[in-house]
Amino acid sequence: MKVYSIGRELGCDIVINDSTDVISRRHATLNVASSGKMTIVDTSHNGTYVNGIRISSNVPVPVTRKDNISFAHVARLDWNQVPNPRASLVRYGLIALLAIILVVGGVLLFNALQDSGTPKPETPQSPVAVDSIDLKREKEKMLKKEKQLQDSIKQHVTDSLNKVHNKNTVPAKAKSTPRLAAPTSDGTKKQDTPKAEPKKEEPKRRMRG
Repeated sequence: MKVYSIGRELGCDIVINDSTDVISRRHATLNVASSGKMTIVDTSHNGTYVNGIRISSNVPVPVTRKDNISFAHVARLDWNQVPNPRASLVRYGLIALLAIILVVGGVLLFNALQDSGTPKPETPQSPVAVDSIDLKREKEKMLKKEKQLQDSIKQHVTDSLNKVHNKNTVPAKAKSTPRLAAPTSDGTKKQDTPKAEPKKEEPKRRMRG
C-alpha cells in the first residue's frame, strides 16, 4: 500500500500552498492499495470534505478518483498528482504486449526468409483425397462388373430363345447319298451290282386246233 501525505509542509508528498495557515502542515493522508482502492484520513484542525461532506478525523473513508475532495474549503485535491496504479498496469501491459508482438513478428519473418531460400517439399495428399479417389475407383469397378453381368444375362437369354426356335422348326430332308461299296479282301472296292429285275412272263399263246 502506498501512503501519500497531504499538507502545506514542504516534506509532504502533495504540497498545498496556503499563506493563511488554514491548511494544516499534515492535513490528511491518502492510502492507495495495489488493487487501486483508496481511502483518505483527515488529520487536520479545519477538516477535510468529500463531495461537500466533512469526514470524521482519523477515520479512513473510501474515495475514488471521481470524488471531489476539499481541504478546509480552501484547496482541492489535484488527482493528477496522485499516480494511478491501474493506468500504470495498463501502460506496462501494453508495453509487454508490444514487445511480444515484435518478438513473434521477428521470428516469423526470419522463418519466412529461410523458407523462401529452400524448395518446399511436396505435401502428400490428404487422407480425405486418397479415400475419395479409392472410392471412385471402386465405384467404377462395381459399375463395370454390373454391366458385364447384365450383358451375360442378355446373351444367355438370347441363346436360350435361339435354341427353342431351332427345336420348333422342321429340319429339311437330307439328300440321299450313294451307298459306298464295302471293301473286298483284296482291298478293292466291290461295286454294287444292280439287282436283276424279274422277267415278265410272256402270255401263253393259245393253240388253235
